[in-house]
Amino acid sequence: MDKWEHCELVGGKVLFLSASGLFADKSDSYGNPAKAWHDLENEGWQLVAVAADKDGQFHHFFKRQRQS
Repeated sequence: MDKWEHCELVGGKVLFLSASGLFADKSDSYGNPAKAWHDLENEGWQLVAVAADKDGQFHHFFKRQRQS
């Protein structure tokens, strides 16, 4: 069975998620939203969903296969 890692991109902020909750916030590592998006793709993350919150801010959800 495949195991997956998940993260969320909001603006330039990237939150890495696990079943138990937030396990890393690497927002400072990525800088602006375009660089964050580019870096996530280069690290093997795939976009799986986009949702807007009540304020119109877009939340981009990514996954990638967990490395054993």
